[in-house]
Amino acid sequence: MYLCRQNLNIMSNYRYQIQNYHSIGNADIAINGITVLAGGNGAGKSTLARWLYYIVNSSYIYETDRFEEYQQSLGNDISQLLTVEKEFANDNTELLSKAKRSILDIKYNSAENVDNVLELYNTAVKQFCADFKDALPSLSQNSLRRILNYLYLERKINETDEALIERFMKDKNEKGLSEKAAFFLMQKNRPVEKFFNKARRSYHETDKPDSISFQEDGVDIITKDKIGSLLGLDSAIYIDTPMALSVTDSTNYFWNELLFKLKYQDDNIEITKEAKLILNHIRQITGGEVVEKKDLFGQDELFYTRQSDNLTIKLESVATGIKTFAYIEQLLRKGYLNNRAILIIDEPEAHLHPQWIVEFARLLVMLNKEIGLKIMIASHDPDMVSAIRYVADAEGVLTNANFYLAEHDANAETYTYKALGHDIEPIFESFNKSFDLIEKYGVDNG
Repeated sequence: MYLCRQNLNIMSNYRYQIQNYHSIGNADIAINGITVLAGGNGAGKSTLARWLYYIVNSSYIYETDRFEEYQQSLGNDISQLLTVEKEFANDNTELLSKAKRSILDIKYNSAENVDNVLELYNTAVKQFCADFKDALPSLSQNSLRRILNYLYLERKINETDEALIERFMKDKNEKGLSEKAAFFLMQKNRPVEKFFNKARRSYHETDKPDSISFQEDGVDIITKDKIGSLLGLDSAIYIDTPMALSVTDSTNYFWNELLFKLKYQDDNIEITKEAKLILNHIRQITGGEVVEKKDLFGQDELFYTRQSDNLTIKLESVATGIKTFAYIEQLLRKGYLNNRAILIIDEPEAHLHPQWIVEFARLLVMLNKEIGLKIMIASHDPDMVSAIRYVADAEGVLTNANFYLAEHDANAETYTYKALGHDIEPIFESFNKSFDLIEKYGVDNG
């Protein structure tokens, strides 16, 4: 993995749309640099962030996901055989267990991996059937009947035990071929329903948008039947709170993914001089840096080391404002923030001092300008919005910035995202309503 600055001037542009889903009436969002979403609570900003994350990552790892389903299906079959194998005097459960582990350990990168899984599966089936055949003389009729019921195997009229086992092995071999064919068919057709199934199964979404669209340079990536491949994006990273760095055991998918990226990914990468300059800038802001080292129990952990006195503290224990810069620092060092990624952040200004809000806004602009990272944020803070607008202008990348305001639809509990271009005054007008409330409640309370 490399952080590169090649061809930043010819990067792809994206158009992202959702209509009539939860509180979103209409959102038509351009993503070609830094996209800022503003609006009240409950306007659907987090919903837009999550589904953008799903689209980008699911498109990129579509084949890998399908391959894992293929592995799991055949692995579950072997688990069933393992249960029965324990009933045999000639117990070869270790051989079958090894075959299952080998199947699940294979990583997908070519058709050869698909064949390897099938070969291991067929070998395990063959071993089981040989053991079954050897065990037949010692099995009582009740034991045999119980095993056949468990395997959903019904004896044909006048069929011998040996013929029954041969038929069982043939059926399993055909199942393996069928699963293999199904994988290649899905690889070719890329049915979109698999994408929505993953959103439900892995990300725990309870429903799906009736209308969702994502275009890369004018080409639809999501159609009624298919989810296509993205040529310009490999990954999306979604951060809903820096507090994720304080949690060691969570059921939150996004938190777990962030922690994995920060701690466990191989960091054998080449960091460009642009990335090094940004890393140095982060260290100047926070007065320290993130380091990886062993804790008292020998486990790999992240620490923050303060430059002034070399004080070292577990990252999970430092101030939340420092965590906000720390996750950017570590993701950048690990190579995840590059010109083929999109960083999605909910309310990046949360927990930041006003001066650090401006510093963080400048950091986002520099990440886009220097390494080509695409960014989408949802913000409630006028300083964050204003800083991105004017720093982007000063750095010559204002054309890469897009601002949107979620406006309440008349006679409906939904919001339409109005494209503002570079005019952020409507966002400030919406923020200024808080002053009206202060005046109202101040007067009402004398």
